[in-house]
Amino acid sequence: VGDAVNLEVDHDRRIALQSNHSATHLLHAALRRHLGDHVTQKGSLVAPDRLRFDISHPKAVAADELNAVEAEVNARIRDNAPLTTRIMTPEDAITAGAMALFGEKYGDEVRVVSMGGDATDGDEAPYSVELCGGVHVRRTGDIGLFRVVAEQATAAGVRRIEALTGVGAEHYIQQQMAAMAAAATTLKVQPTEIADRAQQLLEERK
Repeated sequence: VGDAVNLEVDHDRRIALQSNHSATHLLHAALRRHLGDHVTQKGSLVAPDRLRFDISHPKAVAADELNAVEAEVNARIRDNAPLTTRIMTPEDAITAGAMALFGEKYGDEVRVVSMGGDATDGDEAPYSVELCGGVHVRRTGDIGLFRVVAEQATAAGVRRIEALTGVGAEHYIQQQMAAMAAAATTLKVQPTEIADRAQQLLEERK
């Protein structure tokens, strides 16, 4: 008591958290558009190095569906749309289209985060509207890049999607490309021919 202290935000960590958190909102909206309105949040993790999002869905998300979701999120990132935040009553927020968590208890006021459109002028409906109190980017373009890295089941009717953004996504792609180049060198083929050469070797072994 009485001590003087200095508090300093870890800027790099905060930027990474903001990117992963905003990308989670875009991911949620894209999943609902491609898989259906039955998709709801069942859990999430926003860390500096990754994001994890659990959803209600009865079966594995197909590769082409994941690709479409990833492409749509990246398209929204390239739009570089601003994020808006408003303080509203829970009732007004739901009326405005905000996504609320089932069973969650809210107070007299909630913070509504909108992105992917201007939520104030009515000309364009925002792409994502959710009740949220966390940190976010100022514009979607600040996220940089979005990459899905895993999809799996965690329980009956619940799927988990893991993804990376920004520098983390860039590093992941670089690692994947390096691994592909190494495999191509070992097999003495072009990277685009790895799958065919691997299948050929498997048939020879049989």
